[in-house]
Amino acid sequence: MEQIQAGSSVESACRKCKTVTDHHVVVMLDDKIGKVQCKVCSGKHAYRPPKEEPLPKAPRVKKAAAGKKAVAPKKLSPEVTAHWEKMVQTTPQENMLPYSMSGAFQPGDVISHTTFGPGYVQQFIKPNMIEVLFQDSVKKLRCCA
Repeated sequence: MEQIQAGSSVESACRKCKTVTDHHVVVMLDDKIGKVQCKVCSGKHAYRPPKEEPLPKAPRVKKAAAGKKAVAPKKLSPEVTAHWEKMVQTTPQENMLPYSMSGAFQPGDVISHTTFGPGYVQQFIKPNMIEVLFQDSVKKLRCCA
C-alpha cells in the first residue's frame, strides 16, 4: 500500500461539490490527513473520508407526546356494533342528517358523514361537540350549539 503524504491523491467528501471527488492532500497531521484540496472545484477543506452508501432507513414510528402514553385504537364490542347496526339500518338513507360543523344535532340522530359513513349520535357535549358511534369507532365531532 502506498504511503499517503502531502501531494498524494485521495477521495474525500466535498461539500462544495456535494459529492465524493478526488483531492490533493495539502496538510498531514502526524500520520493522518489534515487538509485537502478538491481537484474539481479547487476548494480547500478538512479531510472528510468518503462514507459508505447509507442503509435504507426504517419507517418512522410516531411517538406519543411528552408525558402521554400512546393509545392503541379500541375495538368495539359486539354489543356496541350490534347497537350501531340496529340504529343505522332502521333509518332510511334519505332520513339521515348530513353532517356539517354548523349543523345542530341531538342524541339519537343518525347522521351521514362524508368520511366515516353513517353514524349514531350518542350524546351532546357542551359547548359544541357530539359523540358519534360509527361502524368502527366512536368519534367526537364539532357541531353548532
